[in-house]
Amino acid sequence: MTGSIPLHDFSRDDHTSILFKILPLEVKANYDSSIAHRHNYYEIFLFTKGGGTHEIDFKTLEIESQSLHFVSPGQVHLVDRDLNSHGYVIMFSREFYYLNSGKNEMLFDLPFLSYNTDRPSLKLNDEEYSKCLTVVKKIDEEYSKNGAYMDEALRLYLDILLIECKRMYYQKVPQHVASGTTSSGMRIVREFKVLLEENFRLLHKVSDYADLLYVTPKYLSEILKNVTGRTAVDIIQERIILEAKRLFIHSDLSAKEIAYFLSFDDPSHFSKFFKNNTGFSPNDFRQSLNVIANKAVN
Repeated sequence: MTGSIPLHDFSRDDHTSILFKILPLEVKANYDSSIAHRHNYYEIFLFTKGGGTHEIDFKTLEIESQSLHFVSPGQVHLVDRDLNSHGYVIMFSREFYYLNSGKNEMLFDLPFLSYNTDRPSLKLNDEEYSKCLTVVKKIDEEYSKNGAYMDEALRLYLDILLIECKRMYYQKVPQHVASGTTSSGMRIVREFKVLLEENFRLLHKVSDYADLLYVTPKYLSEILKNVTGRTAVDIIQERIILEAKRLFIHSDLSAKEIAYFLSFDDPSHFSKFFKNNTGFSPNDFRQSLNVIANKAVN
């Protein structure tokens, strides 16, 4: 069923031996990028000259000059770039980033590299843009040379870029402030995010994740509430609903097929769950999409 929304990965698309790439936006992809799709790797777009739109999980972003766009594994996106717009796209896998690294799950701590981020883009001022462009050009130069120790150098440059992005993001986007949370608590939050992304189709209960983390459901909910401002139930249900919406929008799977794909034994239970969380029944939600599409055409 996952094939209903095209999923692209490095090994299938071009059999590259390194799970990292940087390309000018003018270079044609090895797959049909004109339809909505997703990847099992991260993408960071630096637009040097704007023009067009970029859809990322129901958010339509204007492609502006001097801007960054972030796409995480599993997110559905579509770039509709004007021909006179320019820039770079950096693609890297979790495996590439973490290889020989003690960073554990640092990528899950970066709010802009998250499946549910409200802000998957940053508009840069001249100074910020100059810093990012300098690092991106270093990455492009290192990748083009394909010399000794290239992997290590690319990881270092990528780390610098991510640190700069993190600084800028926290300056521009207000964050929920967690008080009194221990390092152990933060570790649990990170591990929960990883487990949720791996298991949301099959595991729907807070107790499922609490068991995997060797904590009580109450403690897990309290930690998540303190750090994210949302309960464990809310976060789990939000992830399931996100995937359901993706499938309703970008596939022709029936509500029943989507229900079974998301491990609901009873399609009527899924319909009730979907309506409680969105205000729409599955059929009404899909019909509303058709109405919007028809208006856009006309």
